Order: sequence, then C-alpha cells, then structure tokens
Amino acid sequence: MTFLMKWLLPLFCLAIGSQAFGQPNDPSQIAPFDYHRDFKPIFDRTKNRYDTLYYLKLLTRFQNNDSSLTRAETLALLIGYTDNQYFKPYADMMTEKEIVKLNDDGYYLDALDESKKYLQTHPLSLSTLKERSYAYYKLKKRDSARYFMSLADKIMEAMIYSGKGKSPETAFFSLGLADGDYFIPNVGLSVSGRKTGKDKWRNFLYIIDAVSLEDVHNTYFFNIQHAKLKMDNEEDPDAEATPVQKVPRKQRGVPPVKPDTISVPAPVITPDIPQPPADSIPSAPAPIPEPAMIPAADSSRTKQELQQ
Repeated sequence: MTFLMKWLLPLFCLAIGSQAFGQPNDPSQIAPFDYHRDFKPIFDRTKNRYDTLYYLKLLTRFQNNDSSLTRAETLALLIGYTDNQYFKPYADMMTEKEIVKLNDDGYYLDALDESKKYLQTHPLSLSTLKERSYAYYKLKKRDSARYFMSLADKIMEAMIYSGKGKSPETAFFSLGLADGDYFIPNVGLSVSGRKTGKDKWRNFLYIIDAVSLEDVHNTYFFNIQHAKLKMDNEEDPDAEATPVQKVPRKQRGVPPVKPDTISVPAPVITPDIPQPPADSIPSAPAPIPEPAMIPAADSSRTKQELQQ
C-alpha cells in the first residue's frame, strides 16, 4: 500500500463524511441515536423474534447486501450482536490484527482463509470485512471485493448515523474496542493519538486525536461501553489463541501460508422467524467499569484502494 493510496480521500467520504463531521450541507447536525437512552430498548427489540429489529432477520438482510437495509437497522444489528457468545472484544481485536498482518505481508489467500472463518462467527467486523475486500482486490476478484466493501460501508454509515462523534455524549457507536482506528482513515483522516475516557453517564469511550491532510487536529469519540463490559465480565486476559498449522497454498505472486494463523469455531445456526413489531423497553444504566488503555489497531484499508 503506497503512501498516496493510504491518504487519498475515499470517494464515498465526500458524501457521508461531511454528514458526520459538521459540513454545511447538514446544518441541523442532530444525531438520531442516544447511547444512554436508546441502547437498552434497541437491544431488547433485537432479541424479540416477532420484532422488525429481530437480530437474525437483520443479519440475513445484511449478508444479502440488501439495499433497503437502513442505517438505523444496521445500527440495531450491531447492538444486537453485543451479547453474542463469540463476541470477545480483546481476543477479537488480536485476531483482526493477525488478518491485517497477513494482507500487509502479501499473504492474500491466507487472509481470505482466516477472514472467512472469522466472519462466520464475527459477521459485523469492520476491520475484517475491509481486509477481505482488500485481499480479493489484490487477487483481481473485483466483484467479491466490491461486495465486502459494500458491507463495510453499511457499518461505517451506521456508525455515522449513531452520533456526531465530536463530544463524549454524542460519541459514535463502535462495536469493537478499536474500530475507531479503522473508521478514521476511511473518512480521509489519520490517527495522531489515542486515549480512553468516560462520558457524563460513565460510559467508556475510545478517544482519537485525528489529523487532516492540512495538519488540522480534531478529537473524535467512540462509545465502547458494551465492549468494555463484555471484556470485563467474560474474557480471560491471560487466554491466548492457539496457532494452527496449515497446508501451504500456492498461487503465482502470492507468498506461501504462514504457520501463525488462527482458527475460529463455526457458528450455531438458528431458524429464521417472522416478525410483527413490538414496543421499546425503557433503558437502564449499565454497570461502570474502571478505565483501561486499549492497544491500537495496526492498519486499515480505504475504499479508494479498490477503485485504483
């Protein structure tokens, strides 16, 4: 990935980036989602099989790249995933970094192998959807590259829908601990610094100092309270992924497989059930974890790379 490819503005950010970052074409700048108020009612609706926001219904539409799937519905899908048995925020971040590294080192077939397994249990990983798109692009599979970039775009747009990101109380919703590290370059900025903090309701935040090509710095906030709680309640910080030896794959121009890739168990499939609407349920404040620093993600891909 060249320096120019890394920093050129993605074409799509001209349309949606201005909406997120306060450009004149959207003077209202009203965020329709409030994490403190709306997270719990939306989460409850995604568990109701008769609701329009039922998780499995939304997931099917998402994976079918349904153009009628709205940003609000995609946001509900992300919220519905937060109690998934395979959602392990810290371990997930480490696995995603391994997939990024496979692409960075030119192991595109192996990146496809590992991303395919990972997406079976983590279908909403912003990083991995982008990396899978990039690997297909490098292997000249443009239709597949466009499909996975389209899914990544849906998640980006849902994050933009979730808030303005310019204050702790209007933070972007971020499913993963470090999704902000992939979000910021995809709207034409670069990550200059990172820290953690809390909003006035004590929700845990990932905070990024972002810099533009004109060297203008701005601070953006990402709400990761759900990920922090899941990590504190369920994850063993001393647990390590077990490396898996694989038979080398060969293709001209593609390096052989490396022995340090990661295996992920297959998902449990449940039947699809129809849905009449149900009402929201009032929210309740989440438990308050202690702050902890989050390791930064290593790399990101922009949609511009797939248009070269």
